[in-house]
Amino acid sequence: MKLIRTGRLAVALSVMLLSLIGCAGPSDQPDLGQVRGTVTLDGEPLSNVVVVFQPDVGRPASGRTDADGKYELTYIRSTRGTKIGHNRVEIAPSEEEDAAGEDAGEVDTPMSRRRKRARKPKVPYRYNTRSELEADVKPGDNTFDFELES
Repeated sequence: MKLIRTGRLAVALSVMLLSLIGCAGPSDQPDLGQVRGTVTLDGEPLSNVVVVFQPDVGRPASGRTDADGKYELTYIRSTRGTKIGHNRVEIAPSEEEDAAGEDAGEVDTPMSRRRKRARKPKVPYRYNTRSELEADVKPGDNTFDFELES
C-alpha cells in the first residue's frame, strides 16, 4: 500500500513539473539591441526629453534624457533595448515637463491658452512629430547621439 502511494505521488509531482516547464514556452519578444546616447540642441545637452525608437513593424521603445542629455531605451517595463533593424526616431518634450512648466498661479483663460500655444517648442517639429531622424539598430550595444539644431 505504501509503495502505491509513493508511486502516485511521484507521478503527480512529475505531471506538475512537466506542466510548469510547458508554461515557460518560447517568448514572442523580438531580438533587441541595447541603445543609449546623448541628445544636444545647438551644442547644449537637452534634458528631460523623450527619445522614441519606432521600428517599421512592432512595439516602440523609449527613454528620457537626464540633465546631461543622456538616454537609454527601454522596450517594456524593465527590459532594456529596442527592436533590431530600421527605426524612425522621434525626440519630443516630455509631458511631465509641460505640466511643470505651467505657471502655478495662472488661471485657465482663452488668453492663457493662446500664450501656451504660442511658446516655441523646445524641440523643433522636424525631430518629433515630423521626424527626419532614423537609426539602424544592430545586435549588441548601439550608441546613437543626436545633435539637433534650432
